[in-house]
Amino acid sequence: MLKEFIRLPLVLLIICGLSAAIVNYAHGLTTPVIAERRHQSIILGYAEVLPDAVNLEEMPLPEDDMITEIIRSEKDGAPNGYVYTVAPDGYSGQILLMVGISHPQAAITGVKILQQTETPGLGAKCTEPAFTAQFTGKPLAKPLVVSKNAKKEREVQAITASTITSKAVVNGINAARKHYLKNYAAAAKGGKGNA
Repeated sequence: MLKEFIRLPLVLLIICGLSAAIVNYAHGLTTPVIAERRHQSIILGYAEVLPDAVNLEEMPLPEDDMITEIIRSEKDGAPNGYVYTVAPDGYSGQILLMVGISHPQAAITGVKILQQTETPGLGAKCTEPAFTAQFTGKPLAKPLVVSKNAKKEREVQAITASTITSKAVVNGINAARKHYLKNYAAAAKGGKGNA
């Protein structure tokens, strides 16, 4: 009886040890593959939000913690656009999104939601083209605002029953807009901004 009492936990310990070793080995094999796929997804995201993206260079980040990355695109030796990655707070957590800005035109070239945890069927609709496509072509002269019946150029149609999510996305885009106008748009007009 004592022998059986010792044997069963020992067998269980060996099985657990082997299982942990196999999981660790599989994790080691898949981690680089996952990282590479994530990197390729981000590169494709740049091209999606800024179709003319070439010769990409990472730019310094501001103290604003909503902006997590700024990428400058250069064509023929001059900046032709910027891609901002921002993380505004939504209803259920942060929404990670990319916004492309043409330079020197100062207009939105595209918006892509990279990650979100919003309510399925409601706020999660922020990933749908019906919502993200409405930002393309909007000028950055004035901040964007969420509206239930968007009629003006600076207004964005809110997702039905998801005003908080809609406002979060717009807040993220407006953070990118503000930084771009302060730091890069002035350089295009001969001002003191950093191109």
